[in-house]
Amino acid sequence: MMRFVPKFKYLGLIILTGLVAFAGCADKDTSVFEVDTTPPVLTGASESGGRVMWETDEACKCVLLYGARQGAYNHYGYNVEDGGKHHYVDILDVEPGEYYFRIVATDRSGNISTSEEMVFDIDEVPGTGELVYTMVDVGWGDCHFLEFPNGTNVMVDAGFGSITDDGHDLDVFSFLNARGVSQKSDIDYMIVTHGHADHYGGFIDLLGFFRVTTFLAAAEAYSDVWGINFGTSGTLEDRLDELSIPRDSLRAGQTGSDCEFLDWDPEHGIEIKVLSAGAGRLVPPDVAEADEGGLTNNDSVVLMITFGEVDILLAGDAEEFAEHLMVKTYGRALDCDVLKVGHHGSFSSTSVEFLEFTTPRIGLIPNSMAENPGVFSQTVLNSLQGRGIDYYASDHAYRNPGRYDDPLDGNLSVTTDGTTFTVWSWKQ
Repeated sequence: MMRFVPKFKYLGLIILTGLVAFAGCADKDTSVFEVDTTPPVLTGASESGGRVMWETDEACKCVLLYGARQGAYNHYGYNVEDGGKHHYVDILDVEPGEYYFRIVATDRSGNISTSEEMVFDIDEVPGTGELVYTMVDVGWGDCHFLEFPNGTNVMVDAGFGSITDDGHDLDVFSFLNARGVSQKSDIDYMIVTHGHADHYGGFIDLLGFFRVTTFLAAAEAYSDVWGINFGTSGTLEDRLDELSIPRDSLRAGQTGSDCEFLDWDPEHGIEIKVLSAGAGRLVPPDVAEADEGGLTNNDSVVLMITFGEVDILLAGDAEEFAEHLMVKTYGRALDCDVLKVGHHGSFSSTSVEFLEFTTPRIGLIPNSMAENPGVFSQTVLNSLQGRGIDYYASDHAYRNPGRYDDPLDGNLSVTTDGTTFTVWSWKQ
């Protein structure tokens, strides 16, 4: 039986009161842990937010469930260290107050154990001081939000918006509000990866509500993004001119060191590199086979975000052609920790070759089984699982048969301090 010995502290601070003690757990033959504890009080402030750490007496995989009401666990945190006895999850996006939590552990035989409900108080909640990347749940569209330690915010794609009945435009506004990005706040950069409505539609609603420093898109592409029809506003270019929003173009190979509009957080040494942009125009006719949608997908802006030892790769909808070009160009430099899986988990992307060079530990898939059940490719999922890559879909209707089989619901976030990272899910 596994025994939990949790500790609670802010990063870099000592616990001021109440180390949690677990009495006699290892000797009890029960699948639910019986825990004797007194609630610790967390005080002080740090740039890094709160961290929950615990130990188990045998190697296992753990999930932290927590919420502000007894029995209501509307936040999830996943420990990503494989097979260890020492675990931690960073507590983010919380207000000061009393929090309830449980720890769910799965041992190597697949046995699941759950702790009793525990409680702790947070007197003060500081900023995270870390990079937080969120794959926002917008059904089967793409929407990604990056919050950098220096305060820079970047949105990559914005879902359908209100173009369709299930466009999830309100979900994006709700997410931004939850992260403290309210109307007329700054979103420093907006990026549309390519000219498909499930990626650009949300910008129709967002532009004008937020101050935007610069709007970015591929410089040369098969499908002209700047000429996208934005309804009554005319084209995207017209709308940006109307709002006096500057724009710049992205090309493969650009980095923050040679482009100011990609130098998002130099204070923390975070590097941004454009791995691909506008590759649809390079697809040979015999490969394209009149597949206009595929050409536009290959136009996708693909970004690598490097913070210390942690790499996050956002693949857009890049298909196998663009993936092969990136492998030929960058080789092992494609290695990453977190991969935003290309084209919603479709068979057209995430080739075996691409996975061999990216070797991610975590795969995030923006898709909705309820709204778009035909896009998930079982071949791609098997390929991820066969390589030991933990993958998560934003739609709660799709169960992850990999590392965790807990239903996911809502936005999926990765937080990193440049050395380690955690992945967690939370409801809006």
